[in-house]
Amino acid sequence: MILRLSAIFWRNVTLGKLAVLFAGQGAQKTGMGKSLYDNVPAARDIFDRAEAVCPGIAELCFAGGQDELNQTINTQPAVFTVDFAAWAALAAAGIRADMGAGFSLGEYAAVAAAGVLPFEEALSLVLLRAEWMQEAAENHSGAMAAVLGKTANEAEQLAAQLREGGVLLPVNYNCPGQTVVAGDTGRIEAMMAYCKENKIKCMKLPVNGAFHSPHMQQAAQNIYEEIAGMDFAAPQFTLYANRTGKPYGPADMKTVMAEQTAHPVLFEQSVRSMLEAGADTFVEVGPGKTLAGFVSRISKEAETYNINDFESYEKTVDALKAR
Repeated sequence: MILRLSAIFWRNVTLGKLAVLFAGQGAQKTGMGKSLYDNVPAARDIFDRAEAVCPGIAELCFAGGQDELNQTINTQPAVFTVDFAAWAALAAAGIRADMGAGFSLGEYAAVAAAGVLPFEEALSLVLLRAEWMQEAAENHSGAMAAVLGKTANEAEQLAAQLREGGVLLPVNYNCPGQTVVAGDTGRIEAMMAYCKENKIKCMKLPVNGAFHSPHMQQAAQNIYEEIAGMDFAAPQFTLYANRTGKPYGPADMKTVMAEQTAHPVLFEQSVRSMLEAGADTFVEVGPGKTLAGFVSRISKEAETYNINDFESYEKTVDALKAR
């Protein structure tokens, strides 16, 4: 009996923590969420609730064309809904998160999953955010490009070298060797030309604005004014902020959340903070598995899973229950 109890105690104190990651804009694809809707009642319930707030959202996710889904005004509520439906499926299976973070838009799904805002209220906020970011993109010609194979410091130096008084700066610190730069369309084009000439890997992203840059300042201000009067509940698991790469503090959560739209996403820093806090397993929920890939490049030891359809849901739940 003593040996058995000792073994149980050893397992409890050495078992790592589970972090859940919520996908962001760019992960959208036609058909996303359909197999979860068809096979998992908890996910179906989320889509049904989303329909009451945003009629047609299920049809957009399941049958919308890629061009339609790529429009910011559509992308954000669609990806948010799929993120939360995948999370609801995971939670309904009895899996509990110790901590979590979202990537850009995904942070709103993380906030809702942690119980800070009700799902419907968070979706309504996402609809406004999408509208304001789309407006900002139309008012300021901007673009984004991923600099590959360079350190974050090298990407920062590259942007500073080519800025020339305009807007050009790293805005997504994804993982080692991948930093996304945003800025004025002309500055991004100049950077692309410079990278080609100097054999630096650089890939332009299929987006219509310079997200997480000063171009989005008005959208960020609008978001702050909208959430200032909302009631935020205490998060049910530790939430890590894109803006800081650290856990949200109760006193400044609204300010930090609003600022995120016009400031860089510190995703790599967030993952490293979660690793330091004991996370050894990461589950990405929502379309795609890009974030899980980032984690694998940040830490070779971390276990990664994803839930983007029913098949991956079954595999992930079975693996987590076997831990």
